[in-house]
Amino acid sequence: MPLRSSLAGVKVLDLTRNLAGPYCTMLLGDLGADVVKVESPAGDDTRTWTPPDWNGESPTFLAANRNKRSIAVDLDQPAGVEVVHALAERADVVVESFRPGALDRRGLGYDALAARNPALIWCSISAFGREGPLAGRPGYDPVLQARTGIMAMTGYPGSPPARLGIGAIDLGTGLWATIAIQAALAERARDGTGTRIDTSLYEVAVWWLSYHLEGYLASGQSPSRGGTSIGFIAPYEVFPTSDGIGVMVAAANDHLYANLCRALGLPDDPRFATNPDRVAHRAEVCALVAERTRAYTAPQLEELLERHAVPCSRVRSVGETAEDEQTAVLGILANLPHPRIPDLRVIDMPVSEAGARADMRHPPPLLGEHTDAVLAELGYAADAVARLRKDGAVA
Repeated sequence: MPLRSSLAGVKVLDLTRNLAGPYCTMLLGDLGADVVKVESPAGDDTRTWTPPDWNGESPTFLAANRNKRSIAVDLDQPAGVEVVHALAERADVVVESFRPGALDRRGLGYDALAARNPALIWCSISAFGREGPLAGRPGYDPVLQARTGIMAMTGYPGSPPARLGIGAIDLGTGLWATIAIQAALAERARDGTGTRIDTSLYEVAVWWLSYHLEGYLASGQSPSRGGTSIGFIAPYEVFPTSDGIGVMVAAANDHLYANLCRALGLPDDPRFATNPDRVAHRAEVCALVAERTRAYTAPQLEELLERHAVPCSRVRSVGETAEDEQTAVLGILANLPHPRIPDLRVIDMPVSEAGARADMRHPPPLLGEHTDAVLAELGYAADAVARLRKDGAVA
């Protein structure tokens, strides 16, 4: 079965908001699952995260919600709760990102839904996890960056801490949830049992610390802000150029450093023979490199270093990436016409199989766009849907 349809036939009930959960359910949809996104009548918060906007639609929402159908349901009304129960009874997977306990209070927690569908795979995504002193606290990506030390080591020495410019914790949490759900589906195919999965932004943020946390465990020292450099490799940072753009140079081993010296005409200095030597003399070696790089514009330096097989790149903008030939050749931006954005392009999956990426079946939905169709699939007659709408249980 092709990658893009590996989850064909799997039904996913999406009870998530913001970014981590919706990103997970979008990936499941990209792999072929039928995803029904339950939104409040006000809609997912990210629908209002503007500017910028694209014909009135939020780019954040557009980026995390393709291959889904939207149904608008008021979970504070008994009739709305029963709609979700009906969806859960036929679902293979439920993904939710409510604060711990919020769904239980509505009769929509794991125990209530699994009692009616024992084969259900339930995945909870929270800020700090289901247990521990921080369980139940709200949190967003930058809050977790601050909490776990990521922010403390981001930025330049002597400057205030900075947040990462991307939602790495949100997207990473969505990825880990997707991995766990696929593993649970494989296990269920063997024994027929459902399960409960928990992940959190906190756990993923700690996981992202990776070798930095391992370094602390080894040394007892927390990493500090290093700008574009890293503590255990040198030279490995952005170097100045005559046009002020700068070029990121990654001489990550002795061979690459020798290539850099040849490119820039640097002398063979025994003080810098090995990477530990260069780290110990970081200021001296980087000053020598910077003195040479300032003689070039960023494109000139990039071309020179590439000829000498030194990994590098001038500092480019997001716009340059969007228009880059490499982006076009790889086909990672996919056309997906939207009711309000005929020329919508979305970022495709970063993997392909036999040249094919995600199966683009549905553009990001309008709020409640599929309410009537989904209710009809559940067996609701037209007059019953009209009553639900009149009572405000669905919109």
